[in-house]
Amino acid sequence: MSLQACSKCGKRAFYYRSYSGEYLCEGCFITSIYENVKNTIRKYNMIAYGDRVVVGVSGGKDSLSLLYILGKFYSKTNEIIAVTLDEGIAGYREEGLEIARDLAQKLGLRHVVYTYKDLYGYPIDEIQGIRGKVSSCTICGVFRRRGLDVAARDLGANVVATAHNLDDVLQSYIITLINGDMERLLSYNPAVEESSAFGLRKVHPFLHIYEKELAMFAMLKGFRLQEAVCPYMNQGIRSEIRTYLNRLEERHPGIKHQLLNSFMKLSSERRAAGSGQFCERCGWPSRGRLCQVCSFIDYLSRQENKKA
Repeated sequence: MSLQACSKCGKRAFYYRSYSGEYLCEGCFITSIYENVKNTIRKYNMIAYGDRVVVGVSGGKDSLSLLYILGKFYSKTNEIIAVTLDEGIAGYREEGLEIARDLAQKLGLRHVVYTYKDLYGYPIDEIQGIRGKVSSCTICGVFRRRGLDVAARDLGANVVATAHNLDDVLQSYIITLINGDMERLLSYNPAVEESSAFGLRKVHPFLHIYEKELAMFAMLKGFRLQEAVCPYMNQGIRSEIRTYLNRLEERHPGIKHQLLNSFMKLSSERRAAGSGQFCERCGWPSRGRLCQVCSFIDYLSRQENKKA
């Protein structure tokens, strides 16, 4: 435990924020997270009075923290609805569902569950033998984004809030760069994504918060966290990028913020509110004839038929 005094109130500090040079006690640290989120929401006009907000809640530290903060500060002026997507991973999702439901209940918020099986016909467990060289993480990410969009449409919400933190956003940028998707790289807005379908606004209130600080926030608030780990999490490159960025940050405090600012400057001139195209099969926004969801479903179906 640090013997340093808190830079804000003078009490005993427990954490040194290396990128800002601040020592913080537990109370001031928690307040700093609250203020960061509220300032980010105001800065980017993420949530307006009366918006109905769907919050993606998995049962992990980030999504539970987001649900808690939005429930604490915005539920009096907005309807906040917790949505959990059941990917169909045995021994993994059950615990998260219970945790998400319990927190939503404590906050007096509605909790709704959607399953990949019902949405797409393909639970993640069942695609392992037919996914080929495509990682489960890639397919799951596409399915998750659409699942939250579907939930927002069904529930009459106009805002989808997800708990993507600073680390998540940087990892996504680097993966996009590696994949050579320059259109996505130059148009992606990590703060607010305006969808051309159904008037949805997708927001990321944790944009400027480090993953490790959200872990500390969840610990200090005493949240029960999911202990089960996704068995497929290491199929993609994201975990390797996470490790690399953490090493850079240890040696050069604040470099993650610098990277985010650079990426945002890179894309600021090219951002657009959707491509104007729609999938000819499902009607959701798409950059091609078929959207990613329908393309993956076709791919899995072909792979399944080969196995038959």
